[in-house]
Amino acid sequence: MGFAVRPDGRNRGRTVPPATWPQGVPRTTHVDYLLRFVIERSIAASDGIAGRLDALERTLVALTRAWRPDAPLAPARELRVSEDTLDEMLAWIEGGERPDRHDLERLGIYASGAVTDGKVPAGWVRIRLVA
Repeated sequence: MGFAVRPDGRNRGRTVPPATWPQGVPRTTHVDYLLRFVIERSIAASDGIAGRLDALERTLVALTRAWRPDAPLAPARELRVSEDTLDEMLAWIEGGERPDRHDLERLGIYASGAVTDGKVPAGWVRIRLVA
């Protein structure tokens, strides 16, 4: 089985075989980025909470493309941050605006505690590379 890659010129999906991992070499389990680095690369975010959240998630997907399939981020499964980092990240996403119902539904996964992990250093965003 392979991973989906960008479609070819005829808009057909292609697959490539997964890379073989050398025996005895530990596989990377996560990749960490400074939150400010991720936010700087998400600056082209469109207006509003949803636009900033989309930009943040798209940036994380782009940064981890070498280690994970090109698929939407599943925050509860893949994203981990400290509580302090989550507060900082949510403050940037909300940007002083009041979230509407749709925004609250999307932000709920973050606010639920599903993405917090005390092992992640403050100021860092961890993407878990799940199989």
